[in-house]
Amino acid sequence: MKKRLIVIVIVVLVFGTAGFLAYDWHVKTTLQQDDQRVTLYSWTDDNGTLHFTNTQPPDGARNIEERKGFKYVDQPLVTKIKDKTVAGYKRVKAKLFKNKKQSKEKPQG
Repeated sequence: MKKRLIVIVIVVLVFGTAGFLAYDWHVKTTLQQDDQRVTLYSWTDDNGTLHFTNTQPPDGARNIEERKGFKYVDQPLVTKIKDKTVAGYKRVKAKLFKNKKQSKEKPQG
């Protein structure tokens, strides 16, 4: 009975984690939309200086460009986990092969 409960808890945790990672991936890769609140302006003032702001330029501004920005969306958690795993693997691999090279270079005797 106790083993069965442990197996059920583990299965629920695994499926819950997989579901969360899938949902996180879906939200961060397919639901990116323009954030209408973010508008970026570039404009030139009377002295010829080019400005980049998120507020409307003053009345005397020239060469005004207005662009809608995107809301910042962080990487999906699953890609962060993958990147950290690959980086850790590369560090371990570099240490292992570094130690092998050093042991081959040392003369025995």
